[in-house]
This record gives sequence, C-alpha cells and structure tokens, in this order.
Amino acid sequence: MTVQHITICSECQGRGTIIDKPCGECGGSGRVERDETIEVTIPAGAEEGTVLRMKGQGLSSRHAGAAPGDLLVAVYTAPDPRFERRGADLWHTARLEIPDAVLGTSLDVPTLEGRATVKIPQGTQADSVLRLRGKGLPNSRGSGSGSLFVRLEIALPKQLSAEERKLYERLRTLARK
Repeated sequence: MTVQHITICSECQGRGTIIDKPCGECGGSGRVERDETIEVTIPAGAEEGTVLRMKGQGLSSRHAGAAPGDLLVAVYTAPDPRFERRGADLWHTARLEIPDAVLGTSLDVPTLEGRATVKIPQGTQADSVLRLRGKGLPNSRGSGSGSLFVRLEIALPKQLSAEERKLYERLRTLARK
C-alpha cells in the first residue's frame, strides 16, 4: 500500500521561490507588522452593533502582490446616564412632586442639544409619557430624527413635617366629600 501525503514546502512556504538573503525585518515573507491609526467616520445615529467596512484597510494577503483585505469596525456606544436608547428614540425619566402633578407645572429636561422646557398638565398621573418630536437621535436608516420620551414619576414624600401632615389630612377630608 502506498500513501501519498502533500504538504506546503517549509523552505518557500508554497511560493515556489527561495530567497537567498532574506530581509532582516520581514524574514523574507514580504510582510511587516506595524501599528497604524485609521480615522473612521461613524454615521450620526449609528445603532449598536452596526458594522462599517473600510475597504483595503485590513490585513495584507499572505501572497505577494495581493491586495489587502477590508477592515470591519463594529460600533458600540457608551451609555449615557440621562437616557435609554431605543433605536433613534431616547427615553428619560423625570420626577415630579405631588403638587406639581396635581396643579401642573413646567419642567426642564435634558436633550442632546442642552435642555428643553416641557409643560406638565394638571392632573398628570404617575408613569405618564410626554413626547418631544425630533429631540432623539438622527435616524440612521433615513431622514429625520427620533423622539425624546419623558416618563413622569410622582415622588411621594417619605417623611412629613407636622404642617405637611395636617395639609394632607385636610386634602383627604376634602377628597372624601
């Protein structure tokens, strides 16, 4: 029985030529590893996990004269404590004191450009959501921007002063009439 085993030549690595005096830097491979800084432009509103292809910026081929490959860059964003991201929309939670929820007020909320004032209508309930159109992230799949949604929480006092207690008891009496 005859067995044939084919392997790549350890001398030329399958190139078909042997270099008598190989370069000291590359050892005859024709490739030198070095660090390089590449500037990447991330499109506005790019979503988490978006992959950008940088043509010709990847590793070079093992074969002499072949073009380098593409570099793939995955986009991951740092969290912003002010917002939760859902696509191009942003969500923010704001706390309201009971009198502000009952009587209505104006509230300053953060946006990507600074702050915006929103009107809180009287009788606002806990977990109500207000929408600020166009105050989210740019839409990565088209034109326009997402919205900023503001979820309202009602802050209940944990401790009351004697005067506050009397006022709440008076309100309870009025509400039961």
